[in-house]
Amino acid sequence: MKAQKNRYIFTILDRRWKAACRPGRYRPRYRAKGGARMSGPASEASGVLPRPAQTATSIILGSLALLIFGIQPLLYAAFVGESLIEPDRLGLLSAAEVIAIAIGSSLAIPALKHASVMTIAGMAVLLVAAANYFQTLYGSADMLFAFRMVAGLGSGFLVGIAGMAIAATRRVGQWAAAYLLAQATSQFLHLQCFALFWPAPTSKELLLSLAIAGAAMLAGLPFLPRRLGAGTATETPTETETGSDRGTTRPDAMGIRWLAVMFLFVGGVLTIWAYAGVWLESENVSAPAAATILSSSLAGQAVGAFAACLIPSSRHDRLRLAATTLLLLLSAGAWFAWPGSAIAAAGFGIWWLSSVPVLSSILSDADPRRAALPYAPAAQLAGIAIIPTIAGFLFAARDVELVLVSGCAAIALGLLLGLARRPRWIAAWFKEALRGAGGDR
Repeated sequence: MKAQKNRYIFTILDRRWKAACRPGRYRPRYRAKGGARMSGPASEASGVLPRPAQTATSIILGSLALLIFGIQPLLYAAFVGESLIEPDRLGLLSAAEVIAIAIGSSLAIPALKHASVMTIAGMAVLLVAAANYFQTLYGSADMLFAFRMVAGLGSGFLVGIAGMAIAATRRVGQWAAAYLLAQATSQFLHLQCFALFWPAPTSKELLLSLAIAGAAMLAGLPFLPRRLGAGTATETPTETETGSDRGTTRPDAMGIRWLAVMFLFVGGVLTIWAYAGVWLESENVSAPAAATILSSSLAGQAVGAFAACLIPSSRHDRLRLAATTLLLLLSAGAWFAWPGSAIAAAGFGIWWLSSVPVLSSILSDADPRRAALPYAPAAQLAGIAIIPTIAGFLFAARDVELVLVSGCAAIALGLLLGLARRPRWIAAWFKEALRGAGGDR
């Protein structure tokens, strides 16, 4: 009887140990000489983790590199008003710049293996400042796409450096939330300067501000970490040597499903934001009022990002995503009904950045191997590049408001795809609708 009881106890302990060692549950740290606990890319290259001040500097430079997204509605409206581009090509312009940012961030990872962080960041800062400045001098319609893509490429390198610095820290979640908050805050302050001092800026004034911000980033280069090696913060020496890192495995069906949700959700939100300035102008909202409205939306984004930093992930993340997405759609509808309402625009910003961080938490929970998590930025950038482009080509020539409605439809479809227990019925519904349309003909 006692031997049977001991066998039962050992069986339970063995099951618990195997469950604790599943991928994503147990990630041992390793120690360097002197007993310092280390992990991540920085530890491989330099033997020490980047200091908090170095990580914060990387985040600040990465946030300043994305200032374009804060003034994007004003800049695109200025491009249209100065006859530099047609409204139906704004989606293509946004896609070109986002693709350039994605390419730059991808190239930063191998580049950091062969050069110091300061060298890569210095070249990227000069690229951003020069592209924005020379566009003010030679800002013709023919060179519009070229300048924006060159600036996007430099911004992408800075974004990649910020991402590598965050991945090298022990508290990845907190630093990632801080990066999101820094983006929203810097974009709000930048746009607020125009609302107070230049209520109706031209495209040259907007681009000159980006060039000045790029030149100011040179002051932060000495405070960057020296080296950021390759790899991820979850790697261990055994995984690297044997090639059995779970990041090399393919995402499963659930992981791909939530990547598709990210693609639709983020792409839909950025469709609304990219065309907001042109839409406000079509609704006869004055330029100073439009700047104030967009500033209130950016302030709401900062509040939403700060709230996301304070709320930890839990098993109720799906319910939280459903609630914040419904509130996001309601605030977007209120903004469409009252274009001059700064409160509705602020609500849209709050629920926007309250919803996006939840998607990463759900993706980590839905795919225990975390094979899909490295593809999350690619899925979001693909949505930002593709969905606004398609919406612009289909609806911008008819009515700009239809572009915003299509963005809401993409958000709703993403929520439906994520929360449906059996998403196959969505495809079946589309097939039945197509058959019905064919029968009517």
